[in-house]
Amino acid sequence: MKKTSIIGVLVLLFLFVRGVELFFAESNLFWLRNLDITGNEGLTQDEVLKLADLRLKQNIFKVDLGDIERKIQKDQRVKSVESYRVLPDKIAIRIEEKKPDLILNLSPELCGLSSEGEIIPLREGQVYDLPMVSGIKSRSFKPYARAEEPKVEEALAFYKAVREKLPGFLDRVSEIDLEDKDNLVVILVKSGARIFFGTGDFQKKIERFVKLEKESVVEECSYLDFRFKDQVIFKGVKRNL
Repeated sequence: MKKTSIIGVLVLLFLFVRGVELFFAESNLFWLRNLDITGNEGLTQDEVLKLADLRLKQNIFKVDLGDIERKIQKDQRVKSVESYRVLPDKIAIRIEEKKPDLILNLSPELCGLSSEGEIIPLREGQVYDLPMVSGIKSRSFKPYARAEEPKVEEALAFYKAVREKLPGFLDRVSEIDLEDKDNLVVILVKSGARIFFGTGDFQKKIERFVKLEKESVVEECSYLDFRFKDQVIFKGVKRNL
């Protein structure tokens, strides 16, 4: 009798679970009626819907979220995407678009540059408060492709070193001048001070820069030179140090 009772309970449990599955899979309560798309700036909602290949009145539990993400991710403007279900009838899609970290001055043309070295087209009418990279001869870079250029690599190496050691400093940088291939020059926004970083070893040079920052030396200088090992040359100090 006990064995029969256990089997009966298991059968009832199976039927209950199966009934719940059918309810969620077939009930029109869970038909897709609402879409919540956020994070898209360059992409329009219609473009996202077309990429996702979603249609209304399909059961949200039958929608393959991974497939949606893979389809949207194929657009070269998209950096990352995630999607999830919101009961009872909504699918939310969160998009992160690719954005520039620096501006490349390819006079007379400007374009964006990501920290990964990818060319990011600038949106018309949008203001970008980012450091300008100059001194690169005008050439044709392909949108959303890596900028294969030694000077660009040098600028990115400097950018990454600053972001790691002193991220707030980037807001004070007006320009990264690469006219001289042997000397990366930074020009500050407010003072117009020129800071010579040479080439390579940017992390060590930034560490020396941080020490001067703590001593409030940088803000009073018009010229700083970090090209020499274990020393810094600076000019234009307004007080005795």
